[in-house]
Amino acid sequence: GVVRLTPGKREIDIITASVRLDQSQVRMESTGGREQYVIHTASNQHFSLKATPGTKVVNHQVVAELVDDQYYTKTGGIIKYAGVEVAKRGKAKQGYEVTKGGTLLWIPEECHEVNKDISLLLVEDGQYVEAGTEVVKDIFCQSSGVVEVVQKNDILREIVVKPGEFHLVDNLPETMTSEGQLIYPGSEDLPGITIENLCYGEAVDTPDGMGVLLRPVTEFAVPDEPAVPSQASINTQDNFNQATQGTQIELRALQRIPYKDGERVKSVDGVELLRTQLVLEMSSPDGSSDHSSSSQLSADIELVPTEEDEASEDMRLQLVILESLVVRRDTNADPLGGNTKTRILVKDGDEIPPGAVVARTEIQCKEAGEIRGIQEGLEAIRRVLVVRDADRVTIPITSPATVKVGDLVVGTKTLAEGKPAGESGQVVMVSDDAVILRLARPYRVSAGAILQIDKGDLVQRGDNLVLLVFERSKTGDIIQGLPRIEELLEARKPKEACILARRPGEAQVIYEEGETVDIKVIESDGVVTDYPISPGQNAIVSDGQQVGTAEPITDGPANPHEILEIFFNYCLEKRGVYEAALKGLQQAQAFLVNEVQSVYQSQGIDIADKHIEVIVRQMTSKVRVDDGGDTTMLPGELVELRQIETVNDAMAITGGAPAQYTPVLLGITKASLNTDSFISAASFQETTRVLTEAAIEGKSDWLRGLKENVIIGRLIPAGTGFNAYQESNLGSPEPEFDHESSMVYGYGEPTDSPELPQDNLLDDNTARAYSLDEQSDLAADPSNLDLLNGNFPE
Repeated sequence: GVVRLTPGKREIDIITASVRLDQSQVRMESTGGREQYVIHTASNQHFSLKATPGTKVVNHQVVAELVDDQYYTKTGGIIKYAGVEVAKRGKAKQGYEVTKGGTLLWIPEECHEVNKDISLLLVEDGQYVEAGTEVVKDIFCQSSGVVEVVQKNDILREIVVKPGEFHLVDNLPETMTSEGQLIYPGSEDLPGITIENLCYGEAVDTPDGMGVLLRPVTEFAVPDEPAVPSQASINTQDNFNQATQGTQIELRALQRIPYKDGERVKSVDGVELLRTQLVLEMSSPDGSSDHSSSSQLSADIELVPTEEDEASEDMRLQLVILESLVVRRDTNADPLGGNTKTRILVKDGDEIPPGAVVARTEIQCKEAGEIRGIQEGLEAIRRVLVVRDADRVTIPITSPATVKVGDLVVGTKTLAEGKPAGESGQVVMVSDDAVILRLARPYRVSAGAILQIDKGDLVQRGDNLVLLVFERSKTGDIIQGLPRIEELLEARKPKEACILARRPGEAQVIYEEGETVDIKVIESDGVVTDYPISPGQNAIVSDGQQVGTAEPITDGPANPHEILEIFFNYCLEKRGVYEAALKGLQQAQAFLVNEVQSVYQSQGIDIADKHIEVIVRQMTSKVRVDDGGDTTMLPGELVELRQIETVNDAMAITGGAPAQYTPVLLGITKASLNTDSFISAASFQETTRVLTEAAIEGKSDWLRGLKENVIIGRLIPAGTGFNAYQESNLGSPEPEFDHESSMVYGYGEPTDSPELPQDNLLDDNTARAYSLDEQSDLAADPSNLDLLNGNFPE
């Protein structure tokens, strides 16, 4: 490009491409009360400058627009293309670009947008009016023609006045409709009517009868290529090296039509049908205008004096692509200033090829010394070390040296017999009478330290050299796990819980752009379930891995409420609501017991599962009634699972609608408030009220829970302290598990086999002496069967 230097500025501009209107003048003119730049061409065309001088324009941007009233109409109307071909390019509001010339046909009409009450209408639909007629109150038409009224819901929307000649016709041709059509001169489609000029015929229903309206058609010729002002560019100059030619720019003239074919332009005033614009066109050296770099380039708009008269106010328009180079001081290489100097190696107007050196920054050394530390390669550090004379020290010796060149010594090391170094550094020269050290500062490190630098690296003050590693034993105790125990037993929903698979299947992990992960589970029947992953969560399953029901697929703690819900809904599709509730509660129980045990076992504490199961049983003993059916239960009521199932069995016998319910997980605090025992409730709060209500209602407390047994002084039903199974036959095979006759909490209907022991409610005095033989004797008495079966009297 061509070098441009501006005096007083530390900036070098390289003109890589330019275009100038060499035979056009730009003048400042006042139009409509405002000033604007107008381009006067040699062919007496006037263009209005649309871009302000001093600004930048991009590729395909409009620079100027032709000032011409040739394509202006007097009113609105309908536009039709005759041989004109257009293309949709650029923004929608810019219109359609003409690719082939032809003729624009314009059917004028006057359209008033009213939006007034229909009572203000002063003419009828289809009436012929003269110019100046008041069609609506305070609205006068400007041309003569037939009136078309557009109204909706007694609101007058539009008044359209269609100029033309109206002819009453008895029998209209079938081709003549209200949509209208072009009728060419000499046409015999309308008998008795002579067509001399091209017109637009419409069938009109008037108060006088049916007829045809022949509307005039105005033709506007559109050339194939508009005239372009003369241009000159440095890219075409003889003295410009074509081998170094880069992006080329020019001003291209194009024509745009703002309306599509057949569009009705609603207006009272005139409109412009065709605009001729000068558009900036950038192209690569091979001539393609869609070069990838062209979309990111911009050109500067400049006004330069004419060559004939420098003092004239007439200017010429010039567009240039500049590559600006700003000369700045390198603060990294010269933090204090004064060590660097930049020289500009080009002059104003010089033509330089790509890659030419335009300026050079020189680093000046203030002190004499030896250059060291020059590195080469792609990863070389742009630093140079100068070893000054002050950085060396000469130590005289009188005996042979005990060190050699390259040794690293500290101040206490002996260089020769009876001669300590006194300084730390590296030996750079050894002679018979002296040792020269390059001064250095030693840093002692321990074994296992991590070095941050390599041998021979250049370092500055403040750089990290070594990362020291310290190890210490980490101690912990059970106190650290108590918050987790509390979270589990209170059944709280954990923060940032993991995502659980709602159904078993094969995991499909898709890693998308932006480090986002999409996980899908394909079930055995082909159903695909999508699991959205929140930001910050990580997938813990791999692509193709089989996942089970309620298995975690992301990191984080599991939500026991979600585990219960997933298993309940999954089993509900294959089993009844009672079995689904059992399965869901069993899975939630197993999860809670395992999680509590993992906290204690992490500290080396072993606790039997039965102690934790006592607490978990209380947490998982309730269901929430969704629909009471024909029972006396209300929606939202918390009921024991065994109780609601007993009621449903009774409903099945009587033919009533059973209650629908959902298992719930309660924290130990909430579970203690939802108890059937008045002794337990009285020990918690409002003792007087609870005991009074129990006495009035005649309640019975069957001492099934923990608190009521502790208060009374009985053994708690925790599976401890009973010797009922002490003499059982350990060698006998385990009885088969009957799912129908078992319950999750040890409650339920007894089996028919008398050999299976039951968890019976026994007196404290006889509990420890209770055995299987005694149970058989007790079962032999028919009066005790209800007690053994858990059916207590009311």
